[in-house]
Amino acid sequence: MPAWIGAAGQWPGLPLALLLLALATVFIFANDRGSFYRLEHRHDHVSLNHLSIAANMSPEHRFLGHYSRSLTPEGRLNYTTYTRFPIGGHLLIKLFILPFDDNLAAQIYSARILMLLAFAGAALLAYQSLRRLTGRRWIALAATLFAFAAPYWLYLNDMVATEGSLDFFAVMLTFHGMAVFRQEGRFRQLLVKSCLALLLGWHSYALLLPFILLGLSGELIRAGAAAPQSTVLGRCRAAGYRLLRSRYLTLGILTFLFGAALLSFNLANEYFAHRGEKSLTELPTVASMNRSLSIAPARDRVFLNTYPRQGFLKDQLYSIGVMSTPYALLGFNTQERVAPRLPAPGPGIILGIAVTALALFGLAFVSHKLLWAALSLFGFCWACLAVGNIAQHEYESLYYTGIPLAAFSFLLLYLSRRGGRRLTTTSVVLALLIFGFSAFQMAQVGHSATEAAKQGQEMAELSSIHRLIQGSAVAQMGLHGNRYMIEYYRRRSVQDKIDRADFLVLTRRLDTVQTLTPQNRRFFLYPDGPGALESYLDQILAQVGLPLINADYAVYHYVGRPEQRGDWLFYVKKPCQPEDRQARFFLHLIPQDQAKLPNDRQQYGFVNRDFPFRDYAWSSQERCIAARPLPPYPVIHIRTGQNNPNAGPIWAGEAAIPPEK
Repeated sequence: MPAWIGAAGQWPGLPLALLLLALATVFIFANDRGSFYRLEHRHDHVSLNHLSIAANMSPEHRFLGHYSRSLTPEGRLNYTTYTRFPIGGHLLIKLFILPFDDNLAAQIYSARILMLLAFAGAALLAYQSLRRLTGRRWIALAATLFAFAAPYWLYLNDMVATEGSLDFFAVMLTFHGMAVFRQEGRFRQLLVKSCLALLLGWHSYALLLPFILLGLSGELIRAGAAAPQSTVLGRCRAAGYRLLRSRYLTLGILTFLFGAALLSFNLANEYFAHRGEKSLTELPTVASMNRSLSIAPARDRVFLNTYPRQGFLKDQLYSIGVMSTPYALLGFNTQERVAPRLPAPGPGIILGIAVTALALFGLAFVSHKLLWAALSLFGFCWACLAVGNIAQHEYESLYYTGIPLAAFSFLLLYLSRRGGRRLTTTSVVLALLIFGFSAFQMAQVGHSATEAAKQGQEMAELSSIHRLIQGSAVAQMGLHGNRYMIEYYRRRSVQDKIDRADFLVLTRRLDTVQTLTPQNRRFFLYPDGPGALESYLDQILAQVGLPLINADYAVYHYVGRPEQRGDWLFYVKKPCQPEDRQARFFLHLIPQDQAKLPNDRQQYGFVNRDFPFRDYAWSSQERCIAARPLPPYPVIHIRTGQNNPNAGPIWAGEAAIPPEK
């Protein structure tokens, strides 16, 4: 028997030290954290959204949660708001990125480190809570490591979001407060921890709900049992008195009021940001909440309408199976991958059923049943409260972690009683190895060092532009590169139409206009947006040759460079009148391979890309220009024209792509 197991009584801090060492591997094996490095995946899309909201929060904007800002025709700021999350999480992210305001890559890096710290904090709180509930440090250590080695955890633990690691840290903070309250009666500590948790996210409500309901039920049952000789009315009166004095009821009321105050602050901020032009029920946050809670209008209830038929319960059981599978057990492969391997659906569902059954069945054989039940049920409670949100986001699977935490604890308690310290030793060593290998394996998921260096260069150049514009109105034309990085830069800037912008950002160095960023190689900043645009358009149109269609709007085919993601169609009119900017166009594209068409377009033989001019406008004061990207697959023929909704086509034409020789 290893001495370190036998010495646990003399060294009570040893399990905690080993847990910290294991969690350090997540930082040691971390992929590049200074970029949006898991490309074309929700992991980076969500990070972009939340990081933008945090970066844009400031007293100047009343701490309004918003993605971006643009100027209205009257010169007022127009906000793209998204405030359905409590303000605390975004303020904490803001605190971490604030020292790096001029360095966008450092902002991303510091925000990801915050998420990893929250992940480690959640694991530490889980360990401390399990130690209280089981009375066994080593079992608490092994159960925590097994549960937090799941694929979704190690893949999403650095996703910058208040509803990821940060919110789960809040859930575990609440749970630890519950454990202390049940064992030591420290109600104020539970209340403070619950309110702090709600500042970071709403998921704590899903843990508080079963805890409060089960706690109240137990008190009412005990109150009735304490007066067996009373009449039914007497028992009800005793139960009522008990209810009014209940700490559980007090906890529920106070946390509800605190959460309502947080949400009211957000809604009031959003209402005034929209200048009172929308009612409270029309605010974007209310619409988002309705979709998440599946109480939206029927046209928006896509997930509520489709998921019961597609197997919503199966999906949740599969999520539990994924959260119960340490990543190292899915195979060893050091080749680069964009997304992690996951268990097959069938085995995953079976494992989810088995682990759930173990967590619920084990309640009959352990102490602290109320706490174990709340831990096991809070994921299901959240799924019932926010079925629309659960259906859309794989990272909501993180909130089923309570089930594997309970199941692993029950299993290890049983094995330790049957096999003694030797089996406990084996479990601890296995947990340490599996967690370390899982963290190493997940470090292979992402992009290459070459791609990381390229993105680092892009972010450095965007940072240099960001320092120079200092909140001035800016427009961008034809930016290409990592779309998440470019979007993050854009959301930090004040956007405006090209003919009113103070600056123009291009991916082309102009010969006739001096760039303000001479050291840049990918992105260039030019003063006087309209003046720089004229020079840019001259260079672009000089390359397109004769028009494909010579009509009211001349239509040109522009062969794009590889980094520009394909070819473009340019619709050009000169001189340009204000009414020309209201034009609408139909565009039908016939691909070389008909199999590329979506199923709903197969019968027509073409793909529809109709568009209004304003959606693709590159207009200057002299010319009306719309640049419409073509699909990534080869197109051999187009039919296009300007459309009058009331009187049919104003002009129409057809052409081969590329032009026939």
